Amino acid sequence: MYYTLFNNNISYLDNDMLDTLENKYNIKTINISKYNLTELPNLNEFVNLEELYCHNNQLTELPNLPISLKNLYCSNNQLKLLPNLPNSLKKLYCHNNQLTELPELPLNLEYLYCYNNLLNQLPQLPSKLIDLTCYNNQLTQLPQLPNKLIEIYCHNNSKNLNEYIIHCKSLYNYEKYNKYKYINTLNELLNYKIKNYYYLTLIKYYEKYYFYLI
Repeated sequence: MYYTLFNNNISYLDNDMLDTLENKYNIKTINISKYNLTELPNLNEFVNLEELYCHNNQLTELPNLPISLKNLYCSNNQLKLLPNLPNSLKKLYCHNNQLTELPELPLNLEYLYCYNNLLNQLPQLPSKLIDLTCYNNQLTQLPQLPNKLIEIYCHNNSKNLNEYIIHCKSLYNYEKYNKYKYINTLNELLNYKIKNYYYLTLIKYYEKYYFYLI
């Protein structure tokens, strides 16, 4: 079941409004994006909620999140902190905010979009993470990168962090491999001297990694 607002003049959504909803236990998706909301009510009664779209508002904080939540879209707000994230979360889109830090990341998280914030460090990255986009922050270093990572963009951070773009993708053309250097693990890349280059392409193919500097 899907719930969305249709009055774009609403700036505040309270518990009384949500109490009028029937079958709250069956609602799996809530879309309250693009309504200039400044505050969200308690969502604990939505025990089966899987997706929350609250992007493009004027939120400064989020309420406690249901433990069933899988996808959170809270970008383009004025958030400075995030609440504790449920272990069920797989996708976190929190870019274009004012975040100075992130909470502990759920073990099941696969997609993290936290670019255009004020982050100076990242927490430990979950082993299941496959996509990390963290450019335009104030990061001075990266944590250990998960072996399952497929895509990472981390340019435009602190000068202490070598400015580079990593674009990881699967490759099915063996003939292209002669351009690439082989590394055993993804974290070897962090120690490689790449500061004289601007663009770096990283390819993962059958659990092996190859990189190409331009």
